[in-house]
Amino acid sequence: MRRIKENIRLFDYVNLAFYFFMLTLILINTDKIPMPDVMLLMYLSIIVGTVFLIANEHINSLFRFLRFFYPYIFIGFVFESLGFIVPFVNPHNKDQILISIDRFILGSDAALIFNVFNVKGIVDYLQISYLAYYVLPIVIILYLYKKNKIKRLSFTLFALSLGYYISYLGYIFLPAIGPRYTLSYLTHMPLHGGTVFKVVHPILNSLEHIKQDCFPSGHTEISLLVFLLFWEEDKKIALLILPIVLSLILATLVLRYHYFADVISGVVVALLVYFVSKAIFYPKRKLS
Repeated sequence: MRRIKENIRLFDYVNLAFYFFMLTLILINTDKIPMPDVMLLMYLSIIVGTVFLIANEHINSLFRFLRFFYPYIFIGFVFESLGFIVPFVNPHNKDQILISIDRFILGSDAALIFNVFNVKGIVDYLQISYLAYYVLPIVIILYLYKKNKIKRLSFTLFALSLGYYISYLGYIFLPAIGPRYTLSYLTHMPLHGGTVFKVVHPILNSLEHIKQDCFPSGHTEISLLVFLLFWEEDKKIALLILPIVLSLILATLVLRYHYFADVISGVVVALLVYFVSKAIFYPKRKLS
């Protein structure tokens, strides 16, 4: 217990709080969700594993590395678990709300407006850009860990963890499956992707267990958040990844994964998370 108190950091509180939130959500809805025992065991294991890594941070270099990398490792399990929980605790998708917002703002559906980019080559490029979402957080975590900037790394993990979990709360309380499933006329407007699109697109669909993951756009939020985190750390790297981030955000609309409302909310959440995290983590000091 003493070692836990000595080693625990702000980002640990964020992660543990969400793990316990999910554990509670499962306990309350054991009669609704499939395999509740498996879900409970998974979250209990994640909590025990997290506490173990916090307590044993200084045992060796591997434990120290895992201690700072566990939020990203476990985030995959958390995301996948939503597919066994969200459709059962909140089974009515809210796509019509998001469609109405898009049509109010844009006067049409974003998928129709951004169909101008539906060109072979561009679609393939955007599909590759979309994959950057899975890589960008790893890049900044490894970058800061390698430079041994532990304070900056802790802040980054705090912001990223908060960002991920806010988006997951959106999936739970405002589930939506996206324009590719809801706008029936899109079946007559297929995406003109080449080999890359035809290989990657179905693989992502099959790996994505939860389909109610639109609002807010986690891809937009996390990629923009990584850019903001890099901007203070190394502007050259930030400018280097900016085209990737912008392409990724464009891909969410062109490839019909998200509504325009999802993307706007993702931008807003990213900004809020960044500045709120900064105010909480370093209220008076400049990041170092």
